[in-house]
Amino acid sequence: MTGAERERALLGVLDGLYRGLGEVAPRAGEDGAAVALYEAARMVGEAALAWRERLGDGPAAPLAVIVETFEAAAGLDPSGRLSLAVATSLVGPRVLVSLRDAREEPGDAPLGEGGRVASAVASDAVVAAIWRCARAAESPEAGADPLVGADGFAALARRLDGDGYGESFR
Repeated sequence: MTGAERERALLGVLDGLYRGLGEVAPRAGEDGAAVALYEAARMVGEAALAWRERLGDGPAAPLAVIVETFEAAAGLDPSGRLSLAVATSLVGPRVLVSLRDAREEPGDAPLGEGGRVASAVASDAVVAAIWRCARAAESPEAGADPLVGADGFAALARRLDGDGYGESFR
């Protein structure tokens, strides 16, 4: 894999997070969750757009497993709380590790300076999105039962682990 191919793959990871957040936001039954998911999608989307424009060609295919994980969360919990948990604790951290590893562990196909900068900017956007979702999850509207969706969350985590995405999306 060349550095350019590696960047395209990372853009697919970022686009997967953007699409996943954006697609579950209108399905979230709790207003606070919906707003947070929309705002998180916007943050990630800005970074993905900048990266895509820098590469100078068409959009990358979003990594399907990320989108599918968000869709499954929305199906299991219509309130949006499970989607917030997926963003903050399941998918978001794996995206961050993917971006970090691409910067710090170049292997045979190192990112160029532009790719390293784009990865750092994208990481900042993902952290901001995680924090936005975490604040919404802690809001009084989120309800008193912290275990809502816990079984679904565990099943989604096992699925990602079983698919080879235990720590990152590389």
